[in-house]
Amino acid sequence: MTQKSSGYAFPHSQSYEDERLQLLEKRLDPSTIRRVERLGLHAGARCLEIGAGHGSVARWLCGHVGERGRVTATDLETGFLELLSLPNLEVLRHDVRTDDFPEGSFDLIHARAVLMHLGERMETLRRMASWLAPGGWLLLEDPDFGMWLGDSDPIWAAHPRAIQEAFPTMSLTQGRAVLRQIQRLGLENIGADAELDVVQPGTPLGEFYRLSMIALAEPMVASGVLSPDETARLVARPAEPDFLSCGFAYIAAWGRRPNPAPRAAT
Repeated sequence: MTQKSSGYAFPHSQSYEDERLQLLEKRLDPSTIRRVERLGLHAGARCLEIGAGHGSVARWLCGHVGERGRVTATDLETGFLELLSLPNLEVLRHDVRTDDFPEGSFDLIHARAVLMHLGERMETLRRMASWLAPGGWLLLEDPDFGMWLGDSDPIWAAHPRAIQEAFPTMSLTQGRAVLRQIQRLGLENIGADAELDVVQPGTPLGEFYRLSMIALAEPMVASGVLSPDETARLVARPAEPDFLSCGFAYIAAWGRRPNPAPRAAT
């Protein structure tokens, strides 16, 4: 997903992508870990981490499921993942839009900030759900731009629509959409929760947003939706002393594949 046509905005080739992903992990990993622990994943479980990025969740899952467990970490760019060396980890270059796994392969499937970049999301989700073993969990986490779009800072609020113009397949509402989508997959024990970013200058979270703006500056100018001066103002805004604004609402939803009904006695 390194080309604009792929719909992905953050190729790993960018010099600051390592730092940007580490800052994202620092923000999101505690929430992801809390959610996985709430699902009661057993030792020895088989896990699929889709769009594993820098690899922190895959690394944590390897420890959580123990030596009898197995974690498959996938991405279209696996350079960061290949730096991990864990006996129960498999790194796989895999396109969730087109590549499959056998039905019933995993006890947990997790995707974070992946669906927002894809087209045909329901088709992809149905395929993902089919990869669950009976009793297996699907955990989806995605950002939603709603509060950001409505922010009172006019410079900051211009960003979401500008980036969607540059990357038309990117969804500004996937976070809230997952609350409907999870209901259509034939799962049970469905639940959901959410957290909201409030972005302040001089914080790790503020730096994550600033680096994200830098990464997106060229595509926004190339799309014609913002001028170079407007883009420069947007990039600078998260570091200015009077900045205090909404960022993403991170929305998660989860559900479990039902176990087969017991056969009636004959």
